[in-house]
Amino acid sequence: MAESPKKTDYQERLRNLSVLAFDVVESLLTDTETPIEIRLNTAFRIVEMCAVDNRKEVGQAVIKSIEHNALGITQNAQNLAHIEELLKQKFS
Repeated sequence: MAESPKKTDYQERLRNLSVLAFDVVESLLTDTETPIEIRLNTAFRIVEMCAVDNRKEVGQAVIKSIEHNALGITQNAQNLAHIEELLKQKFS
């Protein structure tokens, strides 16, 4: 049974996007201008994703990464608010 033209087109586009995604990740990991924290976090995420056995675990790993990043964003926002308050006190 032949695949439909739409499905074939979709699969080709998905392959092209995958190549682009891998190029971005490779560039991110090899560019010395990328902060080391980002490079290490990216590398660890890739290792985590490669270490899982099935799609459900991959999904859980992605969710865990998103939650971890959200926590980091929240902590950074709190730190910035604290610094802002200290600066206001210092220069008021």
